Amino acid sequence: MSSLALAFQRPTEPPAPVAITLDPVHSVALFRIQHLEAGLFWGRFNALEGTVQWDLQPGSVPTFDVTAKIANADTGSEKLDQNLQGPNFFNAKEFPVMTFKSTSAANAGERRWKVKGNLTLRGVTREVEADCVATGIGNGPAGAKVGFECTLEIKRSDFGMKWGIEKPAKALGDDVKLVIALEGDAQPKE
Repeated sequence: MSSLALAFQRPTEPPAPVAITLDPVHSVALFRIQHLEAGLFWGRFNALEGTVQWDLQPGSVPTFDVTAKIANADTGSEKLDQNLQGPNFFNAKEFPVMTFKSTSAANAGERRWKVKGNLTLRGVTREVEADCVATGIGNGPAGAKVGFECTLEIKRSDFGMKWGIEKPAKALGDDVKLVIALEGDAQPKE
């Protein structure tokens, strides 16, 4: 084919966007905080819900819309879980969910991104940045499965959770690390 003929060919259409519906059985958010200036204590939010929009191409960027129910906080201790859901921490009665909605993303390597978005927790919304990676694309019983892992750090005091920082002094750290594992079922948009 001549170069002139190639110049007049129709451009290849970009891949169709895919809606990836999160599988709550395989999606979880882990959180880590320092306890009494000693150990690093871990907990998690089970059964994350939401969607990711992505065309499954390495050079394109995904958009995330993820929700965690505060009632799904799990530390392995029922007493501590109830305390976390109370007014000193997540205040589940008034704010039953936390959400993350991405606003932009920049490529940071193959299937890696710096994702900016709005994290809403306890009725406070702050812009955060997460390091995200597509962990894989596979086949499940219902079709294509897609996985992601995102990590970020926040200051809990930015969201109104100040108990244990100054009073009682240094009971808990202010810095919280989040590791969010997402897996979902991919469905092409129609």
